[in-house]
Amino acid sequence: MSTIVAAAVRDEHVEVPAKPAKTVRRSKLLYIGLSLLGLLILFAAVAPLFGSPYVLHRDGLTDLGSPLGILSPGHLAGTDSLGRDLLARSASGLRATLVIAIAANVTSMLVGTVVGLIAGSFGPVVQQGLMRVVDVFLSIPIVLSGLALASIVGRGMWGIVVVVTALYWAWTARLVYGEVLRLRGRGFVEAAAVHGVGKLTILRRHILPHISTVLLNIAALNGAAVVVIGAGLSYLGAGIQPPQPELGNLLASGSTAIDYAPHLLLVPLVLTIATVLSFVLIAEGINRRNSLSERQSWLDI
Repeated sequence: MSTIVAAAVRDEHVEVPAKPAKTVRRSKLLYIGLSLLGLLILFAAVAPLFGSPYVLHRDGLTDLGSPLGILSPGHLAGTDSLGRDLLARSASGLRATLVIAIAANVTSMLVGTVVGLIAGSFGPVVQQGLMRVVDVFLSIPIVLSGLALASIVGRGMWGIVVVVTALYWAWTARLVYGEVLRLRGRGFVEAAAVHGVGKLTILRRHILPHISTVLLNIAALNGAAVVVIGAGLSYLGAGIQPPQPELGNLLASGSTAIDYAPHLLLVPLVLTIATVLSFVLIAEGINRRNSLSERQSWLDI
């Protein structure tokens, strides 16, 4: 045995195992999603530089009254059917969509996380009561309930934030509740309870740090879903109303002009897909960085 060890020590050409290619892809996927989302946020932030989205330009229509196409002089993305600059309207619409997505995501995550933590940590009466409320919200069709709620709370930006929060907090609560149940039987949680540590302290010091990755994953996936439902409500006329631009109502107006001005649909559609894709890539990247996750997906290439 000593001879074998000595021979291994003298060997100067011992190969170090290469880092698995899958680990490299895991790190890159998150960075790609963050970079794409950062570019979209930057584009939305500089929207005022492209001009007002409400101005009717005299040179915004052709002699026949049709919108200008992409790469037209003075209008890089063309104009809409009223002669308004489409680049300015798309940037402003993206900004409205991102504000709705971020605000609704934060509020729904906060409400859902608090409900899930309480339901998973307290007695069966509290647990069953909260989970039955969650089940009721999960059983309601999203589109129909969204349209009904929008007619009650209003169709402005913050009204849509309230609607989307009401629609998505229950998903977060259900997932957090499952994670709390999984961790509640772990040794370190039981040891803290035996030593007299309060439930709120256990939640703050022991449960939350262990579900932080799950919460980030849920937040990223919710971001993609919130963008879709927010734009969908505006597309159906229950969200932000024209002339204020938002990706949903830009898609609605563009779909009516697809025969003679397809760029009116193409530009907001590309921005919508890019926004959803950025959140999906971030969620997938976070999941793949979790060493305990073995889930496979269509991105495993």
